[in-house]
Amino acid sequence: MRYILIVLLFLLGSAVKAQQGQSKNHAAELQVYDQAIVIAIHDFSKTKLYRMDSVFIVTLYDTLHRVAIDTISAGNYKSRRGKAYPYIIAVNIFGFGTKYFLDTTANLNQQKGIPSRFIEQNGKLFVWWDDHFQLTDSTIKVLDKYHQIGRGGPGDWMKYLRGGGGDELKKGADYYFCRSNLNVYKKKITNRATEWYEPPNVKCGQ
Repeated sequence: MRYILIVLLFLLGSAVKAQQGQSKNHAAELQVYDQAIVIAIHDFSKTKLYRMDSVFIVTLYDTLHRVAIDTISAGNYKSRRGKAYPYIIAVNIFGFGTKYFLDTTANLNQQKGIPSRFIEQNGKLFVWWDDHFQLTDSTIKVLDKYHQIGRGGPGDWMKYLRGGGGDELKKGADYYFCRSNLNVYKKKITNRATEWYEPPNVKCGQ
């Protein structure tokens, strides 16, 4: 297990270099998040869900919140950010191939909606958005490899809108990490959206 984690960390480090390396200060600041994602991907690769898709979207939640529902009137409800779990960092992994729209008339730093980070391993691709990392040619190249990029002019973006809500029964994996110790975490396989249910009790010593 330790060897696999080292390999994954190496892959992530290589991807970071290929994706327009950031300053050492930024790398240190984001190290906890990167490690949480790597640990989650490593564990996820041992689940049945890993074998069901080739492309996965990774979403990191910091800080985790529980969505609360307020009743406005009969049959009228409104969601809001509810209880916070400041000691938990959550990572969701969900198999969902799509086409991201690349505007051929714009520069890479002007593109919108395309994930800027990735890990590729054993014919599987994990992608996620990270505001601290710019989109690069390396990311576009690997997304192309998995047929995840659609190209066109400014008026063509509607062709690549994600239609509907997808399969509501399809499951993903939620990982709940102790912020102070990433070796302490719990996993939940569910078709419910992260933050829309009570997270498992992770004993972080809070």
